[in-house]
Amino acid sequence: MNKTWLIYALGGGWGHLTRALSLGRIAANHRKVRIITNSPYAQQINHEGCLVHWIPDNHGFSATCIQVREILLNTHYDCLIIDTFPRGLGGELADILPELYPIPRILIHRDINPRYITAKGLQSFVAENFAAVIVPGEGTDLGLCDLPGVKHTAPWLIRHAGELPDKITMRSRILKVDASIKTILVCAAGQTSELSIFAQIALRLHQDFPKCAVRILAPDCPVNFPEALWVSHHPGIECLAAADVVVGGAGYNTVYECAAVGVPLVALAFHRLYDRQSKRACKAYWVRNIEEAVTTVRMLLDQVKTQTNSSVSAYVNGAVQAVNQIMSYKL
Repeated sequence: MNKTWLIYALGGGWGHLTRALSLGRIAANHRKVRIITNSPYAQQINHEGCLVHWIPDNHGFSATCIQVREILLNTHYDCLIIDTFPRGLGGELADILPELYPIPRILIHRDINPRYITAKGLQSFVAENFAAVIVPGEGTDLGLCDLPGVKHTAPWLIRHAGELPDKITMRSRILKVDASIKTILVCAAGQTSELSIFAQIALRLHQDFPKCAVRILAPDCPVNFPEALWVSHHPGIECLAAADVVVGGAGYNTVYECAAVGVPLVALAFHRLYDRQSKRACKAYWVRNIEEAVTTVRMLLDQVKTQTNSSVSAYVNGAVQAVNQIMSYKL
């Protein structure tokens, strides 16, 4: 019987779920993969061959913790993979993990606030409760990188370069834009509360750059926003690769997907309780307000060449490396 991996990927927006699917879709060729998520968009997207346990995002903290506990204690799996939060998003895993012995646990160590690491004593907690730590392309200066046995990969991506259609095809089919027109994509993939901010940016860009095509990528169309400018598509990397310039937050997927497909990202760093978007924004064109975003987009558009019918250049997908690393533990 195939072994089963269970991935814990709680967190809002598309981010945690997309990262889990990036790993899970590759592992699903060799293993059964289950993913626990409370993303409000989990029912709208392709599950990529994985079985998704969806906890509705409007459930309260206590109800969510109870459901997580029931899944962890009453589901068969041979390996537990925890994305980002060793103790769980709300600390609900702290008393569950010791009960799961001898099931191996793997921590995916994305960048998190070092104050959180210190306050919760995560150095010792991770050392005691996890068999391995994998860093998905976030560098070597993270708070838990000095633990023994930490492994690093390139950033995880939900599509390989060879899976992406050529840029002109993606532009006409997904964004509904003529290939000869410079295209600006506003990526609203973060929290739902930020959708109105991105809508303002998109409308301003539509006004200031009338010769360009402006689209907003979002799960839902913003209120009082022209539907003709709205795109709802997952995975977002297929849309990012079709743009000339992207404006978005400095979340994990947005930053590393733009870097992989070679499209400049104008990034706003939003406040998160755990994630440090300001640290990641340094990898893009970091701006602090709408005016700076418009100015930077104008500068980048001046550098854009006429679009050709080219494929995305090859890049390394760290999710493949991570699957191989986890399977090397005989899991």
